[in-house]
Amino acid sequence: MIFTKATAYSLQALIELAKYDTPKDVNFLSLHSNLPKPFLAKLLQNLSKKGIVKSIKGIHGGFLLVKKPSEISIYDIFKAMEDKDSIVFYCSNSGDNCIKKRETICSLGSFFTKLEDEVATILKKYTLEDVIKDRGC
Repeated sequence: MIFTKATAYSLQALIELAKYDTPKDVNFLSLHSNLPKPFLAKLLQNLSKKGIVKSIKGIHGGFLLVKKPSEISIYDIFKAMEDKDSIVFYCSNSGDNCIKKRETICSLGSFFTKLEDEVATILKKYTLEDVIKDRGC
Protein backbone atom coordinates (compact mmCIF):
# COMPACT_ATOMS: atom_id res chain seq x y z
CA MET A 1 0.00 0.00 0.00
CA ILE A 2 1.28 3.43 -0.92
CA PHE A 3 -0.49 5.48 1.74
CA THR A 4 -0.40 4.69 5.44
CA LYS A 5 -3.05 5.60 7.97
CA ALA A 6 -0.99 8.69 8.84
CA THR A 7 -1.33 10.06 5.30
CA ALA A 8 -5.04 9.21 5.08
CA TYR A 9 -5.77 10.83 8.46
CA SER A 10 -3.69 13.86 7.51
CA LEU A 11 -5.75 14.28 4.35
CA GLN A 12 -8.94 14.13 6.42
CA ALA A 13 -7.62 16.73 8.87
CA LEU A 14 -6.46 19.03 6.06
CA ILE A 15 -9.86 18.75 4.36
CA GLU A 16 -11.47 19.87 7.60
CA LEU A 17 -8.96 22.72 8.08
CA ALA A 18 -9.59 23.92 4.53
CA LYS A 19 -13.17 24.81 5.50
CA TYR A 20 -12.05 27.58 7.86
CA ASP A 21 -10.16 30.86 7.74
CA THR A 22 -9.55 30.85 11.49
CA PRO A 23 -7.30 28.48 13.47
CA LYS A 24 -8.89 25.26 14.68
CA ASP A 25 -7.50 23.31 17.61
CA VAL A 26 -6.97 19.57 17.91
CA ASN A 27 -10.17 19.07 19.93
CA PHE A 28 -12.26 20.74 17.24
CA LEU A 29 -10.56 18.90 14.41
CA SER A 30 -10.79 15.56 16.18
CA LEU A 31 -14.50 16.03 16.75
CA HIS A 32 -15.30 17.25 13.24
CA SER A 33 -13.09 14.82 11.35
CA ASN A 34 -13.79 11.83 13.61
CA LEU A 35 -10.08 11.18 14.11
CA PRO A 36 -8.38 10.04 17.33
CA LYS A 37 -7.14 13.11 19.17
CA PRO A 38 -3.67 11.88 20.29
CA PHE A 39 -2.76 10.60 16.81
CA LEU A 40 -4.18 13.73 15.18
CA ALA A 41 -2.10 15.96 17.47
CA LYS A 42 1.09 14.17 16.34
CA LEU A 43 0.08 14.40 12.69
CA LEU A 44 -0.60 18.13 12.94
CA GLN A 45 2.73 18.73 14.67
CA ASN A 46 4.46 16.90 11.82
CA LEU A 47 2.49 18.82 9.18
CA SER A 48 3.50 22.03 10.94
CA LYS A 49 7.19 21.07 10.92
CA LYS A 50 6.93 20.27 7.21
CA GLY A 51 5.32 23.65 6.43
CA ILE A 52 1.87 22.46 5.34
CA VAL A 53 0.05 23.94 8.32
CA LYS A 54 1.06 26.57 10.81
CA SER A 55 0.53 26.32 14.51
CA ILE A 56 -0.84 29.37 16.29
CA LYS A 57 -0.46 29.54 20.03
CA GLY A 58 -2.84 31.12 22.50
CA ILE A 59 -6.45 30.97 23.56
CA HIS A 60 -7.72 31.36 20.01
CA GLY A 61 -4.90 29.31 18.56
CA GLY A 62 -4.84 26.11 16.61
CA PHE A 63 -3.83 25.17 13.10
CA LEU A 64 -4.25 26.83 9.71
CA LEU A 65 -3.29 25.80 6.21
CA VAL A 66 -0.15 27.63 5.07
CA LYS A 67 -1.31 27.66 1.43
CA LYS A 68 -4.57 27.43 -0.44
CA PRO A 69 -5.84 23.86 -0.98
CA SER A 70 -5.17 24.30 -4.71
CA GLU A 71 -1.47 24.88 -3.92
CA ILE A 72 -0.94 21.80 -1.73
CA SER A 73 -0.21 18.70 -3.78
CA ILE A 74 -0.98 15.20 -2.60
CA TYR A 75 2.72 14.53 -3.19
CA ASP A 76 3.59 17.26 -0.65
CA ILE A 77 1.31 15.67 1.92
CA PHE A 78 2.64 12.18 1.19
CA LYS A 79 6.27 13.29 1.54
CA ALA A 80 5.48 15.14 4.77
CA MET A 81 3.87 12.10 6.35
CA GLU A 82 5.71 9.09 4.98
CA ASP A 83 9.19 8.50 6.30
CA LYS A 84 10.54 6.84 3.19
CA ASP A 85 12.38 7.85 0.07
CA SER A 86 10.20 6.05 -2.42
CA ILE A 87 6.50 5.96 -3.09
CA VAL A 88 6.13 2.51 -4.61
CA PHE A 89 9.26 0.44 -4.01
CA TYR A 90 12.85 1.35 -3.39
CA CYS A 91 15.08 -0.22 -5.98
CA SER A 92 18.69 0.84 -5.73
CA ASN A 93 21.23 0.98 -8.50
CA SER A 94 23.88 0.20 -5.91
CA GLY A 95 24.74 -3.43 -5.36
CA ASP A 96 25.10 -2.80 -1.64
CA ASN A 97 21.48 -1.69 -1.39
CA CYS A 98 19.93 -4.04 -3.93
CA ILE A 99 17.27 -6.28 -2.51
CA LYS A 100 18.67 -9.77 -1.91
CA LYS A 101 21.98 -8.69 -3.51
CA ARG A 102 20.72 -9.63 -6.97
CA GLU A 103 21.90 -6.55 -8.85
CA THR A 104 23.65 -8.61 -11.57
CA ILE A 105 20.45 -10.39 -12.59
CA CYS A 106 17.83 -7.83 -11.56
CA SER A 107 15.71 -6.54 -14.40
CA LEU A 108 13.29 -4.61 -12.23
CA GLY A 109 15.33 -1.48 -11.56
CA SER A 110 14.31 0.46 -14.65
CA PHE A 111 10.69 -0.63 -14.31
CA PHE A 112 10.46 0.52 -10.69
CA THR A 113 12.19 3.79 -11.53
CA LYS A 114 9.65 4.49 -14.28
CA LEU A 115 6.74 3.47 -12.07
CA GLU A 116 8.05 5.65 -9.26
CA ASP A 117 8.29 8.65 -11.60
CA GLU A 118 4.76 8.09 -12.94
CA VAL A 119 3.23 7.83 -9.47
CA ALA A 120 5.10 10.94 -8.30
CA THR A 121 3.84 12.83 -11.37
CA ILE A 122 0.26 11.84 -10.60
CA LEU A 123 0.55 12.77 -6.92
CA LYS A 124 2.06 16.13 -7.86
CA LYS A 125 -0.78 16.77 -10.30
CA TYR A 126 -3.56 16.31 -7.74
CA THR A 127 -4.09 18.81 -4.96
CA LEU A 128 -5.94 18.98 -1.70
CA GLU A 129 -8.57 20.99 -3.56
CA ASP A 130 -9.09 18.07 -5.97
CA VAL A 131 -9.69 15.71 -3.05
CA ILE A 132 -12.14 18.17 -1.50
CA LYS A 133 -14.07 18.46 -4.77
CA ASP A 134 -14.17 14.67 -5.20
CA ARG A 135 -15.58 14.30 -1.69
CA GLY A 136 -18.20 16.97 -2.22
CA CYS A 137 -16.93 18.86 0.83
